[in-house]
Amino acid sequence: MKLYKYILILAFAGSLMLTACVKEKNFPPEPQIEFLRYQKYGSDSADCVIAFRDGDGDIGLVEGDTVSANDFQMKYLYKDTDGTYKPFDAIDSTAAMDTLFYSYRVPDITPEGQYKALEGEIKAKLRSHPLYFPSHTSVKFEIRLRDRAGHWSNIATSSEIIP
Repeated sequence: MKLYKYILILAFAGSLMLTACVKEKNFPPEPQIEFLRYQKYGSDSADCVIAFRDGDGDIGLVEGDTVSANDFQMKYLYKDTDGTYKPFDAIDSTAAMDTLFYSYRVPDITPEGQYKALEGEIKAKLRSHPLYFPSHTSVKFEIRLRDRAGHWSNIATSSEIIP
């Protein structure tokens, strides 16, 4: 009988030690992002990958939400002859196109349970055409993410991309 009590006490103490080692992540409720990589696959596609953190886990649009705007945006910038990066609409003020954005909808990834903090990676799949314009020798993207509460992340800038 005493052996049973010792085993029970050891099991209880062990479970306390295991739960004490789990550190909760304390992130702000606004998403934080960081550009990780841009990977081309031949001439027909590419991936743009960012890391993200969000304290309240409200990343992604819930299934059936057709009203909310896209929550992942990539602003297209090209390298001008003076070496600075400019948005596409700066090419010609009479252009019919406003600043070029690639927008995506991230699926709901809110975790179950009480603890909602999230961190991970989001991969945006891109088509290479019409991604690059022939006169653009180098491009970058300014990337941002919006959570369901409407908080915008910081703006992460990609590395230089040579078409």
